[in-house]
Amino acid sequence: MASFDEVIPPGKAGSIKASVHTANLKGEIGKSIAVTHDDKSQGPINLTLRAKLVGSVDVFPFAGIQIARPPRGFDIPAQVVVRQDPTEKGKLAFDGLASTADWLKASARTVTADEPAAGALPAAKPGDVVLSVKVESPPVGTHVERVTFKTGLPREPAVTIPVTVVIQPPVTLQPALLILNPDPNAPGGANGNVLAAIRDDLDPKTVTVTSEAPAFSVRTEPPGERAFRVIVDWTGKGPKPPTETTIHIKVGKETIDLPVRVNLTEAAKPS
Repeated sequence: MASFDEVIPPGKAGSIKASVHTANLKGEIGKSIAVTHDDKSQGPINLTLRAKLVGSVDVFPFAGIQIARPPRGFDIPAQVVVRQDPTEKGKLAFDGLASTADWLKASARTVTADEPAAGALPAAKPGDVVLSVKVESPPVGTHVERVTFKTGLPREPAVTIPVTVVIQPPVTLQPALLILNPDPNAPGGANGNVLAAIRDDLDPKTVTVTSEAPAFSVRTEPPGERAFRVIVDWTGKGPKPPTETTIHIKVGKETIDLPVRVNLTEAAKPS
């Protein structure tokens, strides 16, 4: 953000003041400001502001956490090492750990002896803090949450670590809404299908499909496979047959719903 003298008389001096928001930034940074003017004797003017930002703590291996469901599930937490910057005065007093989502569980422990690197977690030394983050029954989708804590240090009294969580549904459907069109082989009926793929950590042999309305029959083809089709047939019999339903696809203990409706503009009229 910059402020400046809007009019500078010929041969006179003016001033430009610029500020840079440094929240969540560390290390070497550079910001450029393009100066526009009407002095034909001068070319383009670009001003560069450079700075080295030093915080109270460093976070290893990365200053952010990404969580996605591995094949083994969410039993093993994501971890980072929080270490006081060697140029900071005082002593790290880790406190006030909190997260922005109820399903995002954070915990911490202080390292009391040298610990070797383990997996993606780098080696830790006495005084470091190992921060662990787990998810419990998270909602489906991509979520950007935050974990915050206090340091007791002057430069950064409070630190925020961004946490990106990607939760795939138990079954991915394409498309996510099924429109049934007339079945030329079944007058008064309609059918359609969607492609389905089961998440890697789930057992395809546990798949069950049910419809809320008897007028809609549903099956999978081929059954017991990780990738399959969900096929829905509709019979438009009776005076007022239902034209919409929800198909429940259950895999293990998880369920995803498929909304279904009949394209009445093209389907044969009920008998």
